[in-house]
Amino acid sequence: MLDTKALCKTVCRIVVAATGLPPDHVIIGDPGGPSPAGSYCAVRLQDPAQFGQAHVTQRNVPALDDPQYEDVIVRVATQFTLGFSLNFYRAGAMAYAASISEANKREPIKNIMRRDKLGWSRVSAVNNLTGLYQAAMEERAQLTLYLYGESIAEDRVQRIYRVGFEVQTEQSGAIAQGEVNGLSG
Repeated sequence: MLDTKALCKTVCRIVVAATGLPPDHVIIGDPGGPSPAGSYCAVRLQDPAQFGQAHVTQRNVPALDDPQYEDVIVRVATQFTLGFSLNFYRAGAMAYAASISEANKREPIKNIMRRDKLGWSRVSAVNNLTGLYQAAMEERAQLTLYLYGESIAEDRVQRIYRVGFEVQTEQSGAIAQGEVNGLSG
C-alpha cells in the first residue's frame, strides 16, 4: 500500500533541495491550515497510476505451526507512476518552478530519491498562473513532477502436507480410504 503522506514528505524534501525554499515553506497541499508568509510551495499527490506488470517473487520459510514444514511468502511489487502537483505562490514562483526541471541530475536530489527508493520520470511544462489576488498581482506557477515508485505486499501461504481421503462407489458402496503425505516423497 502506498504511504501517500510519506511520499509527499519526500517530494517536499526534493523541492527544498532544488529551490532553496526553507523547509517550513514547502507544505503538503490541502492541509486545511494557513499558508506560510512569503513565497511557498504546496505539494499534492495526484492519482497514482499503475504501469507494467507487478514483480512476483516467492521464498520458502519455516511454517508457523510446525518448523519441520515450510510455508511460502509471496511478494508482489506493484509499480506506479506518481504525479505530484507542485504549486508555487508569491514572489519568485516561476523561478522556483523552473528549478525543478532537470533537478534529478543534482546530487542532493539523487540521494533523497535513492534513500526513499523512487525514480525520476519527468516534469511537465511550467504553467504560469500569475493573476489578480486580493486587488494585487500575485505570481503563481504550477507543474507536475512524475516519479516512479512501487508498493509491496507480502502474503504467507501455507502448504498442505497431508490430506486424508475417502472414496465410495455408487453401485457397490465399496469404500477406499487413505492419506497422501507430502513428506513421504
